[in-house]
Amino acid sequence: MRRIGAAWDSYQREVVPKNASTTQRWETRRAFYAGAQALFQTIINLLEPGSDATDADLRMMDEIDAELKEFANAVERGRA
Repeated sequence: MRRIGAAWDSYQREVVPKNASTTQRWETRRAFYAGAQALFQTIINLLEPGSDATDADLRMMDEIDAELKEFANAVERGRA
């Protein structure tokens, strides 16, 4: 399953302007995937060793969630 690809498809439909140029779509897609890669690497690199999520792992995920929601709210307010 292409989870990031599905998220991109949704983002492109809902956020990227319909009249965006091919170059703008190309660069936006690159930035979207770069952001996904950065987030994924952050999570992988910071997880505690072992197979079960620790309290620290869950705190990290909550912090990432809060940061992303804060940014989305700033975008909605026109501040990002």
